[in-house]
Amino acid sequence: MGYAQEMADRMPATMSLPEEFRALFDWMETNGFFMPSGAYPGDLLGLLGTEDEVQSDRATAILFRVATPEQAREEGQAWFGEVVPNIEDRFVPFARTGGDGSYVAFWLDDEGRRQIVHLGSEGLVCILGKTPLDFLRLLAIGYRDISEDCLGWSDEPPRKGGCNAAYRTWLIERYGVTIPPTAVEILGDLPDAWTETSDDPFWLWVHKTQDERDGGA
Repeated sequence: MGYAQEMADRMPATMSLPEEFRALFDWMETNGFFMPSGAYPGDLLGLLGTEDEVQSDRATAILFRVATPEQAREEGQAWFGEVVPNIEDRFVPFARTGGDGSYVAFWLDDEGRRQIVHLGSEGLVCILGKTPLDFLRLLAIGYRDISEDCLGWSDEPPRKGGCNAAYRTWLIERYGVTIPPTAVEILGDLPDAWTETSDDPFWLWVHKTQDERDGGA
């Protein structure tokens, strides 16, 4: 079984793995852009370049691995308690975005739309683009990582050029997309960890759900 199919099989019946992610995972497998998972022996982490490129900041430090249903349930309950029944049907982590424990996930919103969202270890939560291809374009900009470098400085270009060269070339050639110089051109204005109000749908849902969890709703 190929890596893309293995990851797709972990998705719940309520959500499918985006076709753009299948293509990305196939590209990773073709190039051998993997490293072994330390936390989950036997699993591979998908990379945007070689392991050496990730460690030397020549590839964005994002580690792809779709959570199993059991792991998605555990992570969802850590954030939202028992408020959302079968949270694993609505919330599936699929990549680590930094060494601080932040990650990105697929989220099924209240209208039944699959969204890509960020959950930061310091409380930054937001939607990462309108489509899966937006998210892949965001990665191609070349920030050192997503959780801090990109989201913390979204109106500034990456501090180091030439990052993700192979990935950027593949994405442009396959989808004919343009890559903006800064993240804000894809993401717009973002809430931060101290924001008290936001119109970001995921930010609103997280705070509403956590209020219910804490008995404040």
